[in-house]
Amino acid sequence: MLIVPISGKIGWKNPPLVTLAILVINCLVFFLFQINDDQARLEAEHLYLESGLAGIEVPRYMDYLEATGTATDGDLAVDPDDAEGLMRLHFALEADAVFLNRLNGEQVITPRDAVYERWRMLRHDYEEKCNRSVAFAHGLRPATPRVSTFFTYMFLHGSVGHLVGNMVFLWILGCMIEIGAGRALFTGIYLSSGLMAAGLFWLVYPTSTVPLVGASGAIAGLMGAYTVLYGRKTVSVFYSLGFYFNTARIPAIILLPVWIANECYQLFFSGVSHVAYVAHIGGLAGGAVLAFAGARLVGGVNRDSFEEAAEDKVGPLMDDALEHMAHLEMDKASCLFEQILDFSPERVDVLTHLFNIHKLTPESDAFHDITKRLLQVQLKDPATHAAAIGVYQAYAERVRRPALSIPLYLQVAGAMATAGEIAGAEKILLAILKKRPQTPGLPTSLVKLANAFREGGQVDAWKRYRTLVCKHFPDSVEAAIILRANTRA
Repeated sequence: MLIVPISGKIGWKNPPLVTLAILVINCLVFFLFQINDDQARLEAEHLYLESGLAGIEVPRYMDYLEATGTATDGDLAVDPDDAEGLMRLHFALEADAVFLNRLNGEQVITPRDAVYERWRMLRHDYEEKCNRSVAFAHGLRPATPRVSTFFTYMFLHGSVGHLVGNMVFLWILGCMIEIGAGRALFTGIYLSSGLMAAGLFWLVYPTSTVPLVGASGAIAGLMGAYTVLYGRKTVSVFYSLGFYFNTARIPAIILLPVWIANECYQLFFSGVSHVAYVAHIGGLAGGAVLAFAGARLVGGVNRDSFEEAAEDKVGPLMDDALEHMAHLEMDKASCLFEQILDFSPERVDVLTHLFNIHKLTPESDAFHDITKRLLQVQLKDPATHAAAIGVYQAYAERVRRPALSIPLYLQVAGAMATAGEIAGAEKILLAILKKRPQTPGLPTSLVKLANAFREGGQVDAWKRYRTLVCKHFPDSVEAAIILRANTRA
């Protein structure tokens, strides 16, 4: 079973540099240093068989198997001239950590044996040739571990196919996590997951002499991290059941138990395999835990990094609308601008274009409507208050009977007062005070106007409007504040 997360895009504004660096390092290590590994191992095995070393060690291993009761009839029936049988027992010997430790400890062939000196020389030559294989020398061998190999093993691979398969998964998962979670968190998860994968493999197979190599433990950590970092967010995955494949959208967190269950099934029920499923399980669990802790220490995760880019429907409409305007086809342009507002109702540039079109017919309902919509958007942001004042003044100059809402008039007046357009603000507020004196928010707007007069050095006007607020709105909060300030003064 194969389940792979997929993404619609890679964000090159923040390129996955660490992922690329790890990918390049793995490829360089393999093609610069490991490309002759198979030849080195073949030469070592040829030496073992042809030098006579097999004739010295294998019979003693057969005796050991018989003495411990672990031999099979096939083991005891190997003929000294049977090269295939000798090599089969040799591979079993090299994987038998207990016997190998006794052999290297000179407990099997002792200095008193006549063949001791020859055996020591041949064993030294054999191990030297084995160590010419980078995977053998720097892979993790739990029976004889070195601290460095817990790190170096994750940059080594057994074959080109092994390398390519791991690098494909590294690219898919690495990009998503590095771009979404950041380089620091990604690097920490990758390296730490690789170490945790190696640690679990070492604990489960402490006597194994077969080198563990490959980035799959660290990559499994990225899988575990992906499920935690993207959590309940719905993601796209490709899945294959061998005879059937498809895509689906599921919450990312569901992938974690599915992946772990798959690795456990492969470990216990798939038979003999060279795949280190235990390391995968260690990486998956480790990556999930590291991501859970790391996301809280390093910061948030951009879970929208890989959303599919929405189809640009606005750009072509905008181009067509501007072209119609250039040809003075205002009705066609208006229709297209309205379609754009269906996608983005608060686009100031589109609203402004419609305002300029409809001001050619100032008595139309469309002109009143677009003015309201444009002012409502512009008055939300103090940075566009000046533009809003300009729109209102252009509107007021063209219509005989303004038709804005009272709250919108109050907003315009407030913006004018703040901008120093005191006369315009005063005209609006006095009109509202005369026609709608009970308008909510009017006392606040009058206080703003009073303060604008004071900032402009017109103290008499400031006092007059403060008095007006207290007279017309004696129960308002604004009046209470003014009276309290007068009392303290």
